[in-house]
Amino acid sequence: MAKKMTASEAEREISKFFGEDTIFFDGNISTKYDAISTGSPALDESIGIGGVPMGRITQFAGKESSGKTMLALSCIKQYLDKNPNNTALFIDAEYTYDPAWAAKQGVDTDRVMVIKTNEAKAIFEGLIGKVKVNSVTKKVTKSMRGILDHVIEGTDPRFKDLGIIVLDSIAVLNTPLEISADIGKANMAPIPRFLSTELKKLTPVVAQANVAFIGINQVRVNLGQMFGDPTTSPGGKALKHACSLMLNMAPILSADSVIKNSSGEKIGHVVRAKIQKNKVGAPFRQAEYKVEYEKGIVEQNEELFDLAVKYGLIDRPNNQSYMVYGEKIRGRDAALISFSKDKIALEEYNLKIRDMYLSGVRPGDDEGTAEEETNSLIEGME
Repeated sequence: MAKKMTASEAEREISKFFGEDTIFFDGNISTKYDAISTGSPALDESIGIGGVPMGRITQFAGKESSGKTMLALSCIKQYLDKNPNNTALFIDAEYTYDPAWAAKQGVDTDRVMVIKTNEAKAIFEGLIGKVKVNSVTKKVTKSMRGILDHVIEGTDPRFKDLGIIVLDSIAVLNTPLEISADIGKANMAPIPRFLSTELKKLTPVVAQANVAFIGINQVRVNLGQMFGDPTTSPGGKALKHACSLMLNMAPILSADSVIKNSSGEKIGHVVRAKIQKNKVGAPFRQAEYKVEYEKGIVEQNEELFDLAVKYGLIDRPNNQSYMVYGEKIRGRDAALISFSKDKIALEEYNLKIRDMYLSGVRPGDDEGTAEEETNSLIEGME
Protein backbone atom coordinates (compact mmCIF):
# COMPACT_ATOMS: atom_id res chain seq x y z
CA MET A 1 0.00 0.00 0.00
CA ALA A 2 1.43 3.37 -1.03
CA LYS A 3 2.32 5.80 1.72
CA LYS A 4 -0.03 8.76 1.95
CA MET A 5 1.44 12.23 1.42
CA THR A 6 1.24 14.74 4.21
CA ALA A 7 -0.24 18.19 3.51
CA SER A 8 3.20 19.84 3.56
CA GLU A 9 4.65 17.23 1.19
CA ALA A 10 1.75 17.69 -1.22
CA GLU A 11 2.21 21.45 -1.10
CA ARG A 12 5.91 21.11 -1.93
CA GLU A 13 5.17 18.81 -4.86
CA ILE A 14 2.53 21.14 -6.30
CA SER A 15 4.82 24.16 -5.85
CA LYS A 16 7.60 22.28 -7.64
CA PHE A 17 5.29 21.49 -10.55
CA PHE A 18 3.38 24.79 -10.89
CA GLY A 19 5.93 27.19 -9.42
CA GLU A 20 6.25 29.16 -6.21
CA ASP A 21 3.37 31.24 -4.80
CA THR A 22 0.71 29.19 -6.57
CA ILE A 23 -1.00 27.65 -3.53
CA PHE A 24 -3.31 29.73 -1.36
CA PHE A 25 -5.55 28.77 1.51
CA ASP A 26 -8.78 30.57 2.45
CA GLY A 27 -7.09 32.60 5.15
CA ASN A 28 -4.47 33.91 2.70
CA ILE A 29 -6.84 35.02 -0.07
CA SER A 30 -7.93 38.65 0.19
CA THR A 31 -11.52 39.54 -0.73
CA LYS A 32 -10.77 43.28 -0.68
CA TYR A 33 -9.83 44.95 -3.92
CA ASP A 34 -7.76 48.06 -4.41
CA ALA A 35 -9.71 50.47 -6.56
CA ILE A 36 -9.09 53.67 -8.48
CA SER A 37 -11.92 56.18 -8.25
CA THR A 38 -13.65 57.12 -11.48
CA GLY A 39 -14.08 60.70 -10.27
CA SER A 40 -17.84 60.20 -9.98
CA PRO A 41 -19.04 59.33 -6.44
CA ALA A 42 -22.29 57.91 -7.84
CA LEU A 43 -20.47 55.59 -10.25
CA ASP A 44 -17.95 54.52 -7.59
CA GLU A 45 -20.86 53.57 -5.32
CA SER A 46 -22.65 51.67 -8.09
CA ILE A 47 -19.55 49.60 -8.85
CA GLY A 48 -19.43 48.72 -5.16
CA ILE A 49 -15.70 48.97 -4.39
CA GLY A 50 -15.15 52.68 -4.95
CA GLY A 51 -13.97 52.62 -8.56
CA VAL A 52 -12.30 50.42 -11.17
CA PRO A 53 -10.49 47.41 -9.67
CA MET A 54 -6.71 47.15 -9.73
CA GLY A 55 -5.29 43.85 -10.89
CA ARG A 56 -8.26 43.35 -13.21
CA ILE A 57 -9.30 44.16 -16.79
CA THR A 58 -12.08 46.71 -17.24
CA GLN A 59 -13.95 47.69 -20.39
CA PHE A 60 -15.50 51.10 -21.08
CA ALA A 61 -17.85 50.79 -24.05
CA GLY A 62 -20.34 53.16 -25.57
CA LYS A 63 -21.47 55.14 -28.56
CA GLU A 64 -19.56 58.08 -29.96
CA SER A 65 -19.32 61.12 -27.66
CA SER A 66 -20.50 59.09 -24.67
CA GLY A 67 -17.44 60.06 -22.61
CA LYS A 68 -15.39 56.84 -22.68
CA THR A 69 -11.98 58.48 -23.04
CA MET A 70 -13.03 61.25 -20.65
CA LEU A 71 -13.88 58.69 -17.95
CA ALA A 72 -10.55 56.89 -18.53
CA LEU A 73 -8.68 60.19 -18.16
CA SER A 74 -10.65 60.87 -14.98
CA CYS A 75 -9.45 57.51 -13.58
CA ILE A 76 -5.87 58.44 -14.51
CA LYS A 77 -6.26 61.79 -12.73
CA GLN A 78 -7.60 60.12 -9.58
CA TYR A 79 -4.69 57.67 -9.51
CA LEU A 80 -2.04 60.33 -10.11
CA ASP A 81 -3.57 62.50 -7.36
CA LYS A 82 -3.07 59.69 -4.83
CA ASN A 83 0.71 59.96 -4.82
CA PRO A 84 3.16 62.33 -6.55
CA ASN A 85 5.24 59.33 -7.65
CA ASN A 86 2.39 57.51 -9.39
CA THR A 87 2.50 57.18 -13.17
CA ALA A 88 0.08 56.05 -15.86
CA LEU A 89 0.36 54.55 -19.34
CA PHE A 90 -1.91 55.58 -22.21
CA ILE A 91 -1.75 53.40 -25.34
CA ASP A 92 -3.07 55.61 -28.12
CA ALA A 93 -4.13 53.17 -30.81
CA GLU A 94 -6.45 55.76 -32.34
CA TYR A 95 -3.69 58.39 -32.62
CA THR A 96 -6.00 60.98 -31.05
CA TYR A 97 -4.46 61.59 -27.61
CA ASP A 98 -4.26 65.34 -26.94
CA PRO A 99 -2.18 66.31 -23.88
CA ALA A 100 -3.68 69.80 -23.85
CA TRP A 101 -7.20 68.38 -23.61
CA ALA A 102 -6.08 65.86 -20.97
CA ALA A 103 -4.57 68.72 -18.94
CA LYS A 104 -7.95 70.49 -19.02
CA GLN A 105 -9.43 67.40 -17.36
CA GLY A 106 -6.92 67.91 -14.52
CA VAL A 107 -4.45 65.20 -15.62
CA ASP A 108 -0.76 65.77 -14.85
CA THR A 109 0.42 64.91 -18.35
CA ASP A 110 4.09 64.91 -17.30
CA ARG A 111 3.41 61.63 -15.46
CA VAL A 112 1.51 59.95 -18.31
CA MET A 113 3.58 57.78 -20.64
CA VAL A 114 2.04 57.61 -24.13
CA ILE A 115 2.57 54.87 -26.71
CA LYS A 116 1.23 55.56 -30.20
CA THR A 117 0.65 52.38 -32.18
CA ASN A 118 -2.32 50.30 -33.28
CA GLU A 119 -0.36 47.10 -33.95
CA ALA A 120 -1.92 44.56 -31.62
CA LYS A 121 1.13 42.28 -31.53
CA ALA A 122 3.49 45.14 -30.61
CA ILE A 123 1.12 46.34 -27.87
CA PHE A 124 0.75 42.96 -26.18
CA GLU A 125 4.43 42.07 -26.53
CA GLY A 126 5.30 45.45 -25.05
CA LEU A 127 3.05 44.72 -22.07
CA ILE A 128 3.77 41.05 -21.37
CA GLY A 129 7.04 40.51 -23.26
CA LYS A 130 8.11 37.63 -25.49
CA VAL A 131 8.73 34.00 -24.56
CA LYS A 132 10.87 31.29 -26.10
CA VAL A 133 10.74 27.52 -25.68
CA ASN A 134 13.90 25.44 -25.37
CA SER A 135 13.66 22.77 -28.07
CA VAL A 136 15.39 20.20 -25.85
CA THR A 137 14.10 20.83 -22.32
CA LYS A 138 10.81 22.43 -23.45
CA LYS A 139 11.32 25.01 -20.74
CA VAL A 140 9.60 28.34 -21.34
CA THR A 141 11.63 31.49 -20.62
CA LYS A 142 11.29 35.18 -21.37
CA SER A 143 13.31 36.41 -24.32
CA MET A 144 12.08 39.97 -23.80
CA ARG A 145 10.62 41.48 -20.65
CA GLY A 146 7.44 43.50 -20.91
CA ILE A 147 6.31 46.62 -19.09
CA LEU A 148 4.20 44.58 -16.65
CA ASP A 149 7.24 42.40 -15.84
CA HIS A 150 9.09 45.56 -14.80
CA VAL A 151 6.10 46.63 -12.67
CA ILE A 152 6.12 43.26 -10.88
CA GLU A 153 9.87 43.32 -10.30
CA GLY A 154 9.93 47.00 -9.32
CA THR A 155 13.49 47.44 -10.59
CA ASP A 156 12.87 49.95 -13.39
CA PRO A 157 12.10 53.40 -11.91
CA ARG A 158 10.03 54.31 -14.99
CA PHE A 159 7.45 51.63 -14.20
CA LYS A 160 7.84 51.18 -10.44
CA ASP A 161 4.70 53.16 -9.56
CA LEU A 162 2.71 52.44 -12.70
CA GLY A 163 -0.80 51.54 -11.58
CA ILE A 164 -3.15 52.20 -14.50
CA ILE A 165 -2.97 51.37 -18.21
CA VAL A 166 -5.52 52.63 -20.74
CA LEU A 167 -5.86 51.15 -24.24
CA ASP A 168 -7.76 53.48 -26.59
CA SER A 169 -9.26 51.62 -28.31
CA ILE A 170 -9.73 47.89 -28.81
CA ALA A 171 -11.84 48.34 -31.95
CA VAL A 172 -8.94 49.81 -33.97
CA LEU A 173 -6.32 47.18 -33.15
CA ASN A 174 -4.50 46.00 -36.25
CA THR A 175 -3.86 42.28 -35.88
CA PRO A 176 -1.05 40.31 -37.60
CA LEU A 177 -3.68 38.57 -39.75
CA GLU A 178 -4.87 41.92 -41.14
CA ILE A 179 -1.36 43.32 -41.59
CA SER A 180 -0.27 40.34 -43.70
CA ALA A 181 -3.50 40.20 -45.73
CA ASP A 182 -3.82 41.54 -49.27
CA ILE A 183 -5.44 44.95 -49.71
CA GLY A 184 -9.21 44.65 -49.80
CA LYS A 185 -9.29 41.08 -48.52
CA ALA A 186 -11.86 40.53 -45.78
CA ASN A 187 -10.88 38.45 -42.74
CA MET A 188 -13.37 36.83 -40.43
CA ALA A 189 -13.23 38.15 -36.83
CA PRO A 190 -9.49 39.01 -36.65
CA ILE A 191 -9.69 40.87 -33.32
CA PRO A 192 -11.59 38.14 -31.40
CA ARG A 193 -9.25 35.47 -32.76
CA PHE A 194 -6.23 37.48 -31.64
CA LEU A 195 -7.60 38.41 -28.21
CA SER A 196 -8.80 34.89 -27.39
CA THR A 197 -5.13 33.85 -27.21
CA GLU A 198 -3.43 36.98 -25.91
CA LEU A 199 -5.89 37.80 -23.11
CA LYS A 200 -5.06 34.46 -21.48
CA LYS A 201 -1.48 35.70 -21.18
CA LEU A 202 -2.40 39.26 -20.14
CA THR A 203 -4.92 38.48 -17.37
CA PRO A 204 -2.56 36.76 -14.86
CA VAL A 205 0.21 39.31 -15.45
CA VAL A 206 -2.16 42.22 -14.81
CA ALA A 207 -3.21 40.51 -11.57
CA GLN A 208 0.40 39.99 -10.44
CA ALA A 209 1.32 43.59 -11.25
CA ASN A 210 -1.85 44.86 -9.50
CA VAL A 211 -2.45 47.31 -12.34
CA ALA A 212 -5.85 48.56 -13.46
CA PHE A 213 -6.10 47.79 -17.18
CA ILE A 214 -8.85 49.75 -18.94
CA GLY A 215 -9.77 48.87 -22.50
CA ILE A 216 -11.90 51.46 -24.27
CA ASN A 217 -14.26 49.93 -26.81
CA GLN A 218 -16.86 51.01 -29.31
CA VAL A 219 -20.39 49.80 -29.92
CA ARG A 220 -21.58 48.07 -33.06
CA VAL A 221 -25.07 47.07 -34.21
CA ASN A 222 -25.85 43.53 -35.37
CA LEU A 223 -27.67 44.03 -38.65
CA GLY A 224 -30.79 41.94 -39.03
CA GLN A 225 -31.26 41.21 -35.31
CA MET A 226 -34.95 41.63 -34.54
CA PHE A 227 -35.17 40.71 -30.84
CA GLY A 228 -33.16 41.72 -27.80
CA ASP A 229 -30.37 44.23 -27.63
CA PRO A 230 -28.85 44.56 -31.13
CA THR A 231 -25.71 46.33 -29.90
CA THR A 232 -22.40 44.58 -29.37
CA SER A 233 -18.75 45.53 -28.93
CA PRO A 234 -15.69 44.34 -30.89
CA GLY A 235 -13.52 41.71 -29.23
CA GLY A 236 -15.82 38.71 -29.16
CA LYS A 237 -16.60 36.46 -26.21
CA ALA A 238 -12.97 36.24 -25.04
CA LEU A 239 -12.84 39.92 -24.08
CA LYS A 240 -16.14 39.71 -22.20
CA HIS A 241 -14.90 36.73 -20.21
CA ALA A 242 -11.55 38.40 -19.44
CA CYS A 243 -13.14 41.59 -18.08
CA SER A 244 -13.98 41.84 -14.39
CA LEU A 245 -15.93 45.05 -14.96
CA MET A 246 -17.83 46.19 -18.04
CA LEU A 247 -19.40 49.64 -18.26
CA ASN A 248 -21.64 50.77 -21.09
CA MET A 249 -22.03 54.54 -21.36
CA ALA A 250 -24.61 56.58 -23.20
CA PRO A 251 -25.21 60.35 -23.32
CA ILE A 252 -28.55 61.68 -22.15
CA LEU A 253 -29.39 64.60 -24.43
CA SER A 254 -32.87 65.54 -23.25
CA ALA A 255 -33.61 69.22 -22.65
CA ASP A 256 -33.17 68.99 -18.87
CA SER A 257 -29.97 66.89 -19.13
CA VAL A 258 -27.96 69.22 -21.35
CA ILE A 259 -25.58 71.68 -19.64
CA LYS A 260 -25.48 75.18 -21.14
CA ASN A 261 -23.48 78.30 -20.34
CA SER A 262 -24.86 81.79 -19.82
CA SER A 263 -24.93 82.32 -23.59
CA GLY A 264 -27.06 79.22 -24.15
CA GLU A 265 -24.19 77.29 -25.73
CA LYS A 266 -24.12 73.55 -25.04
CA ILE A 267 -21.06 72.76 -22.91
CA GLY A 268 -21.91 69.35 -21.46
CA HIS A 269 -24.53 66.71 -20.75
CA VAL A 270 -25.51 63.89 -18.41
CA VAL A 271 -24.01 60.44 -18.95
CA ARG A 272 -25.70 57.22 -17.87
CA ALA A 273 -23.28 54.38 -17.13
CA LYS A 274 -24.70 50.87 -16.90
CA ILE A 275 -22.74 48.02 -15.32
CA GLN A 276 -23.07 45.07 -17.69
CA LYS A 277 -20.68 42.80 -15.78
CA ASN A 278 -19.16 43.10 -12.33
CA LYS A 279 -17.03 40.44 -10.63
CA VAL A 280 -16.11 42.69 -7.70
CA GLY A 281 -19.62 43.87 -6.84
CA ALA A 282 -23.24 43.61 -7.88
CA PRO A 283 -23.93 43.82 -11.63
CA PHE A 284 -26.72 45.60 -13.51
CA ARG A 285 -26.63 48.78 -11.47
CA GLN A 286 -26.36 52.17 -13.12
CA ALA A 287 -25.26 55.70 -12.28
CA GLU A 288 -25.64 59.13 -13.81
CA TYR A 289 -23.08 61.90 -13.72
CA LYS A 290 -22.52 65.23 -15.47
CA VAL A 291 -19.65 66.02 -17.81
CA GLU A 292 -18.45 69.26 -19.33
CA TYR A 293 -16.43 68.98 -22.50
CA GLU A 294 -13.62 71.26 -21.31
CA LYS A 295 -13.56 70.12 -17.66
CA GLY A 296 -14.49 66.45 -17.44
CA ILE A 297 -16.77 65.15 -14.69
CA VAL A 298 -18.44 68.00 -12.76
CA GLU A 299 -21.06 68.48 -10.02
CA GLN A 300 -19.61 65.79 -7.74
CA ASN A 301 -21.15 67.68 -4.79
CA GLU A 302 -24.61 67.00 -6.19
CA GLU A 303 -23.81 63.29 -6.46
CA LEU A 304 -22.58 63.25 -2.85
CA PHE A 305 -25.74 65.03 -1.71
CA ASP A 306 -27.98 62.46 -3.39
CA LEU A 307 -25.90 59.61 -1.95
CA ALA A 308 -26.08 61.13 1.53
CA VAL A 309 -29.88 61.25 1.22
CA LYS A 310 -29.93 57.71 -0.20
CA TYR A 311 -27.90 56.33 2.72
CA GLY A 312 -29.86 58.26 5.33
CA LEU A 313 -27.02 60.58 6.34
CA ILE A 314 -29.21 63.56 5.44
CA ASP A 315 -32.64 63.26 6.97
CA ARG A 316 -35.81 64.41 5.23
CA PRO A 317 -38.53 65.50 7.67
CA ASN A 318 -40.91 65.75 4.69
CA ASN A 319 -40.78 65.66 0.90
CA GLN A 320 -39.77 69.32 0.61
CA SER A 321 -37.23 69.67 3.44
CA TYR A 322 -33.73 68.43 4.24
CA MET A 323 -31.69 68.45 7.44
CA VAL A 324 -28.28 69.80 6.37
CA TYR A 325 -25.64 70.19 9.10
CA GLY A 326 -28.40 70.26 11.72
CA GLU A 327 -30.41 72.97 9.94
CA LYS A 328 -33.79 72.37 8.31
CA ILE A 329 -33.73 73.72 4.75
CA ARG A 330 -36.67 73.77 2.37
CA GLY A 331 -36.09 72.82 -1.28
CA ARG A 332 -33.48 70.60 -2.89
CA ASP A 333 -31.60 73.41 -4.64
CA ALA A 334 -31.25 75.44 -1.44
CA ALA A 335 -30.19 72.35 0.52
CA LEU A 336 -27.58 71.48 -2.12
CA ILE A 337 -26.11 75.01 -1.99
CA SER A 338 -25.85 74.84 1.80
CA PHE A 339 -24.40 71.31 1.61
CA SER A 340 -21.70 72.37 -0.88
CA LYS A 341 -20.36 75.29 1.16
CA ASP A 342 -18.31 73.26 3.65
CA LYS A 343 -15.48 71.53 1.74
CA ILE A 344 -14.21 69.67 4.80
CA ALA A 345 -17.67 68.31 5.53
CA LEU A 346 -18.02 67.17 1.92
CA GLU A 347 -14.89 65.06 2.23
CA GLU A 348 -16.16 63.57 5.50
CA TYR A 349 -19.47 62.67 3.88
CA ASN A 350 -17.59 61.12 0.96
CA LEU A 351 -15.46 58.98 3.28
CA LYS A 352 -18.47 57.97 5.38
CA ILE A 353 -20.53 56.92 2.37
CA ARG A 354 -17.55 55.04 0.97
CA ASP A 355 -17.05 53.22 4.29
CA MET A 356 -20.72 52.26 4.36
CA TYR A 357 -20.91 50.60 0.95
CA LEU A 358 -17.45 49.03 1.28
CA SER A 359 -18.60 47.37 4.50
CA GLY A 360 -21.68 46.01 2.74
CA VAL A 361 -24.25 48.50 4.02
CA ARG A 362 -27.00 49.20 1.52
CA PRO A 363 -29.67 51.92 1.68
CA GLY A 364 -32.48 50.87 3.99
CA ASP A 365 -30.40 48.33 5.94
CA ASP A 366 -30.22 50.46 9.09
CA GLU A 367 -33.32 52.60 9.06
CA GLY A 368 -33.58 55.16 11.81
CA THR A 369 -29.83 55.80 12.11
CA ALA A 370 -29.76 58.93 9.93
CA GLU A 371 -29.96 61.32 12.86
CA GLU A 372 -27.17 59.52 14.76
CA GLU A 373 -24.87 59.48 11.71
CA THR A 374 -25.57 63.15 10.95
CA ASN A 375 -24.93 64.18 14.56
CA SER A 376 -21.61 62.32 14.59
CA LEU A 377 -20.54 64.05 11.38
CA ILE A 378 -21.53 67.46 12.75
CA GLU A 379 -19.67 66.83 16.03
CA GLY A 380 -16.56 65.84 14.05
CA MET A 381 -16.67 69.15 12.17
CA GLU A 382 -17.01 71.31 15.29
